[in-house]
Amino acid sequence: MPLRPLLPEVRLAACLGLALALTLGACGYLVPRASPVAPAELPAGAYRTDPEHASLLFKIDHLGFSQLVGRFDRFDASLDFDPTQPRAARLSVLIDAASIDLNLPKFEQDLRGPDWFDVARFPQARFQSRTIEITGDKTGRVTGDLTLHGVTAPVTLDVTLNGAGDSLITGRYTLGFAAAGTLSRSAFGLGAYAPAVGDQVTLEIHTEFERTGAGGPSPSG
Repeated sequence: MPLRPLLPEVRLAACLGLALALTLGACGYLVPRASPVAPAELPAGAYRTDPEHASLLFKIDHLGFSQLVGRFDRFDASLDFDPTQPRAARLSVLIDAASIDLNLPKFEQDLRGPDWFDVARFPQARFQSRTIEITGDKTGRVTGDLTLHGVTAPVTLDVTLNGAGDSLITGRYTLGFAAAGTLSRSAFGLGAYAPAVGDQVTLEIHTEFERTGAGGPSPSG
């Protein structure tokens, strides 16, 4: 039996759906990606983390079986940068300790309590840079003081500049960074169950910084 022809409204809906799919597919090619940029070419100014594109992850050995992976869901960072004096840049990070997230609600509550992070007494962790060393065309090393659980100790982060450019989404000049480092949890009074549970914590940070104040698009944009 021959197939019945599609009704006009069905054909119209199908055409509209196809047109929408093709349009959305083309958008991926129209949105500009960040460009590789040397630090010396970046606009000077104040930058601040875009919270919708920022991740602060940590990993710790769990009894030699696996890496326990968690994150802090809420943190804010600011960067003051002048390409003529890159070593004078200043990075400041403020972390909401209660936002710890391991996808394990009961354990998270324990970690917020007095036997661990004690967020009632120490609601925030803070990192303040002291020195910045340029190690390559797109890499650097940031050493600073981390205050966590009421203890301050030095931490070093190896940083990579992924790219920079005017963001079509926000309209602001944006820098993209990745950073990694390690710390000893026992140095901050959080060393329970070591060495069964690893003492070394690996940090992994992925974030986008938006130019603020008189920022907006790049001067040439």
